[in-house]
Amino acid sequence: ILHPTIHACKQMLRYLKSQRGVSIYCDMHGHSKKTNMFMYGCTSRSPTMRLKERVFPYLIHSESLLFSYDDCNFKVQRCKESTARVVVWREFQVLNSYTLEMSLGGGDFGEPEADPFHFTVADYMAMGRTFCEGILDMYDPSRVRLDAALKELELLHPEV
Repeated sequence: ILHPTIHACKQMLRYLKSQRGVSIYCDMHGHSKKTNMFMYGCTSRSPTMRLKERVFPYLIHSESLLFSYDDCNFKVQRCKESTARVVVWREFQVLNSYTLEMSLGGGDFGEPEADPFHFTVADYMAMGRTFCEGILDMYDPSRVRLDAALKELELLHPEV
């Protein structure tokens, strides 16, 4: 086995898919060039799925001042086809497959002229909490926050 960690992760995903399914996948990184906290995701060719693939990052954005939805990117570039999020999305058909990026340089939140502020341990912990709350919102049987977020996304992305 050339890459035992990747092999083990794929084995675990295969097992989970066979037992109960995988609702969401996210790997987490520190980004060295871009500022802010944001996500990379994937976009289906199916227009009906595109908003569903963007709603999880939007839920996080709506609950956290630390997270920038505007900095999210959902395009799958050829050079990114071997990344974990794209492999999990394509090979395992996990609709909600993301990379959460948290800048090592801090956040500027759309103010490029401003000096970025550095994130603290408390900021990272708050993002973790918001991330978990976003998962709860995604799968809440009442769908209150999920449906509201989908409606807002329809207005933001009428072309999708």
